[in-house]
Amino acid sequence: MRILIYLYYPVYEDHLAGGVQVWIKDLIKYIENKYNDIKFQIICPDGDRFDFAKDIQIEHSLVDMERDFVSPKDIYENFQKIKKLEEQTDIIWMIDRNFPIQSNKPKLLSLNTLCYERELMSIFQSGWTKMVCLTDFVKNQIKDYIDSSNLYKIPCYVDPIFLNVDVNEEIIKKYFDYDKNKKYILFPHRPDLDKGHFEAIDILEELIKSDDSYRLLIPNPPLAKEINVEREQHNIDVVKEYVNKKKLNNYVIFHKWVDYSDIPYYYKIGEFTLFLSKLPETFGITLLNSVSVGTPVLSYGVGALNEVVPVGKSHFNFKTKEEATKIILSGKSNIDVESDIRYVKEKYNLNKIAEQYVELFRTIKENKNE
Repeated sequence: MRILIYLYYPVYEDHLAGGVQVWIKDLIKYIENKYNDIKFQIICPDGDRFDFAKDIQIEHSLVDMERDFVSPKDIYENFQKIKKLEEQTDIIWMIDRNFPIQSNKPKLLSLNTLCYERELMSIFQSGWTKMVCLTDFVKNQIKDYIDSSNLYKIPCYVDPIFLNVDVNEEIIKKYFDYDKNKKYILFPHRPDLDKGHFEAIDILEELIKSDDSYRLLIPNPPLAKEINVEREQHNIDVVKEYVNKKKLNNYVIFHKWVDYSDIPYYYKIGEFTLFLSKLPETFGITLLNSVSVGTPVLSYGVGALNEVVPVGKSHFNFKTKEEATKIILSGKSNIDVESDIRYVKEKYNLNKIAEQYVELFRTIKENKNE
């Protein structure tokens, strides 16, 4: 069985350009290693640094069709490359996008977000055979618009690198001047202002009124698609202006984007992780990864967040910065993180989730042959 994965962004090993490419790489490798009859082929825009995927077939020479201008020649050559691979495949697996050429092959759509127009429109434009969403929250949002009998819920998994992590100060010092006497509040998000940068700074301002050992960590923009670079840099510049206006320069640390392989150690040093998005989050991989290493999370509980990790143990909801400050000042050591670590290990197990995908692929293939 050959499965063609259509992505609209390049895939990088250590530069996270979106949660999807994190979970897809280990999922693919697990399935291919266990099942000799299943092979994947990725096609995506031009990029580099594919070392993580030595055993995965990646065609990464597409011109990004979401640039401001794409020439007719580029579009034509893209379609030729896609068509060549489409002819060799049994199933087309679309990630948040419509497949750009006509095809009679069965199509699986993975819907990973409801926050953006192109992703949302893939529900209605892509002619999918089966659809996968991550949570019941997503299912409930779209069930009235589609044939829900062909809709499946399969969540993300905890990447094994987030399990059984110890503090590693040398790794952290690659990114900033780590001081074990400080208390670090994490804000591990891309520079999208809807993620809550200003709210995080306001919480820090309130915190240091009681304890000036707190520091807020904010990453600078990661390696990204060309069309995102200027916008993301502008956003982080706006955030830096806000920090300066608040006179919090000594308390906010801007650092380079953390390599994916180092992120578990980054989460490990946190007192708390702030997940302040007010967007309708369809899963929340930041929440899952932080809890996995034992660092509690504060969130507004929007979308699927409270479904992914229930509130009350290491996941807390709040409404005001004063509420958030009170929870943080209570101290990480007084919070029951162990039970939630066990919970996510069991529920978001890579092996279990991979088997669900294998069963779905086989169902699609069998239906095609009927």
